[in-house]
Amino acid sequence: MEEVKPIGTDATGYELLTRAVKDLLNQYPGLYEQKIYFEELGEESGIAFSADAGALVMSERRSITDHVYQSCQFPFLVIYRTSATREFQKLNATNFLDSLGKWICKEPVDINGQEYRLSSYPDLSSGRKITRITRNNTYGTVPNENGSQDWILPVSVQYTNEFDMW
Repeated sequence: MEEVKPIGTDATGYELLTRAVKDLLNQYPGLYEQKIYFEELGEESGIAFSADAGALVMSERRSITDHVYQSCQFPFLVIYRTSATREFQKLNATNFLDSLGKWICKEPVDINGQEYRLSSYPDLSSGRKITRITRNNTYGTVPNENGSQDWILPVSVQYTNEFDMW
């Protein structure tokens, strides 16, 4: 299969999706008192997300009346930093990210014996609409010099963007 490559970027979409993703991630019911920040992690612990490549236009169709329909992606990473050194603590980090990933993809998750499921994606403005969110497997990075370690969850938001050129 041939890899699909972006044909452009969606600068306004980047701004809109960054805010929407931050708000959505912070609605996750398994956060308790924690907060997910944009590209801000503590030295030894914390949870953040970071845009992987910006907002990308993957395909575009234009009608004879100059109505434009774009299919776009907003790939990002959720990073969970912990100073955990024991296996069960590391498994807790991956379980947290896996559960967050399931929830953001509208799959049911069990949190302390109660089932939760995201019912809808956030509304976007300026002709954009989230159509799907997908995730990959969680993985750990090489431990940092201070002993902390980052665990990564790759996520991608697929969305559409429609507008008129005139």
